[in-house]
Amino acid sequence: MILERVYDLALPRLEGKKIKDVRVGLGLMAVVLDDGSLGVTYVLRKETIDGCSLLPQGGKLIGMPAQEIAGWALRGNNVISSAMGLAVLNSVAEFDKLEQVENADGSDAAFSVEIKPTDTVGVIGHIGPVIFNLKDKVQSLLVFERGENLAEGVYPESKESELLPECQVVFVSSTSLINRTLESVLGYCTGARDMVMVGSSTPLYPEAFRGTGVTMLSGIRWLPEHRDPILTGISQCAGIRQLIQYAQKMSVRV
Repeated sequence: MILERVYDLALPRLEGKKIKDVRVGLGLMAVVLDDGSLGVTYVLRKETIDGCSLLPQGGKLIGMPAQEIAGWALRGNNVISSAMGLAVLNSVAEFDKLEQVENADGSDAAFSVEIKPTDTVGVIGHIGPVIFNLKDKVQSLLVFERGENLAEGVYPESKESELLPECQVVFVSSTSLINRTLESVLGYCTGARDMVMVGSSTPLYPEAFRGTGVTMLSGIRWLPEHRDPILTGISQCAGIRQLIQYAQKMSVRV
């Protein structure tokens, strides 16, 4: 399991650290450790359980061991606790040691993978920038989402096993780690030459993805020196577009 690999790589860097702050908004959540490390993940609010107590530990998180919260990425019983655990793991990635992919034209490095006009491209989750950039540029663009009342032209999750084997390139929202659907998605991508993990929730641990078929990680490093506006924004329901000025997009090859 990929998350288990990420957890094992992160665990030594979490030793002795505690939770300093937590913010959960409607679109994003952030966790700050007592050494200043900062991790952000998406909130899958459409997949939260009903009820007024989504997190029994709510109100008691400050001061908890970071290693304990990180374990929720593996053992959390809902998408809130799982995302919070992933945020802790993301906060201690070794960003300075990563060799970034950079495009000379300044375009998003996620598109460093080769895209041919004859390709069928799959997109898991409604990843707006990917869809916008690839629309009308490939032979076929297949977008998959969970839930009901999907937009026109979007396929339900149940179609993934049938259609993903036809794709040469697949972009996967990193929220698939939070709802634990990633492994099944990767298993369907039998004809893909490239698979790209996309989004703020992407754990920038290339070693954890080796041998999985994933070829590129496109995530975000949240800059601790901008902690206050990041936390304030998340508390006030800000999204990536409003907060990306306080972060650094990073893409690395697996």
